[in-house]
Amino acid sequence: MAALTKLPHLLTIGGKTYTMILPDEYQSATSEVGVKLGITKVTGALPTGTERLTLKEGLANGLIFHVAVSYNAGTTDAPKRKRRKLVCGRDNIAGGLSLAGTQFSGFPITSAVIPQHLTFS
Repeated sequence: MAALTKLPHLLTIGGKTYTMILPDEYQSATSEVGVKLGITKVTGALPTGTERLTLKEGLANGLIFHVAVSYNAGTTDAPKRKRRKLVCGRDNIAGGLSLAGTQFSGFPITSAVIPQHLTFS
């Protein structure tokens, strides 16, 4: 699989608009997840008044979360289950968890969850 092009996207959290560099998979002809996650691809120049947000900063400050989606890729005779982690703003968590049934990479999403990680000390 070829690497996805990373482009600037806009994400509004708490009434403030942020610019994040994300893979170009949130809004396309084969993906509808950007609408539910509140993420829009920037076309043209970046809007003024937006702050740049990195993935590491957003996760550390609780502004964004990961949503893991599962979908069946391939043909109906030989489906192959795939999983992908997407970015979701804290204001759109409900939209992120309701992604089942929407299209991602041309395939319907079967489930969406917030991943849980175990840490051992």
